[in-house]
Amino acid sequence: MSAAFKPVRHPYEDALARLSWLEFQQRIAAHFEGLGYFVECTRAGDPVERGFDLVLSRGDETLVATCKHWTAFQVPHDDVHRLIGQLPTAGATGALLITSGEFTRSAIDAAARFRHVRLVDGRALRALLGPIEEPHGFRLPPPDSPIWAPVSSGRPVHRQATSRGASRAVAIAAVAAVLVMALAMLTLYTWYIRDIHVAQSGGMAGARAVYTHAGVAPAPPPFAQPPHPPGTGGAP
Repeated sequence: MSAAFKPVRHPYEDALARLSWLEFQQRIAAHFEGLGYFVECTRAGDPVERGFDLVLSRGDETLVATCKHWTAFQVPHDDVHRLIGQLPTAGATGALLITSGEFTRSAIDAAARFRHVRLVDGRALRALLGPIEEPHGFRLPPPDSPIWAPVSSGRPVHRQATSRGASRAVAIAAVAAVLVMALAMLTLYTWYIRDIHVAQSGGMAGARAVYTHAGVAPAPPPFAQPPHPPGTGGAP
């Protein structure tokens, strides 16, 4: 994707954002018709290369308008320059670039250098059009049933409500696995310590048995006082 496309900073989640592109253009055309303009939809059969969607005529004023029903990305400056290039060809006195979302800063700066070009972003457009009813067949889900989603046919479709339960089951399984591993390590450690203790005890008993069978007593510990010969009384 080109670096010129930047995500919108404040996405809209309303009826205007849910309109189709054709419905979006028709709403804009109806608005200008209400202002007294004669509106011609240029793309009803004309080539797309013309670069604009509506021609608005009222008296000596002729405006060309491009409608960008963009809800995810900002409209870049390329569209501003493209629309400016269409002004001499269309014989227009001005141009409108209308979006349901936002413009990039470079697009705003580019339009500011041309007094015949006006940008209308999503906020200004919603103020112009006023309240918009939901598209045909669209129903908002009831607030107490968030797992139901509206569809164009009007029939609710049950979402994957088990996703939350699946996540909880995965978490419980992970905790259980950790507990089992800890118990296994504790058991192995206990057996290991016991084996070491048994080995040490067996080694000491074996040493005593060797000394007993050889007829000698085990060697005294280091730095121990030697025993006194019998009959000496312990006096020097």
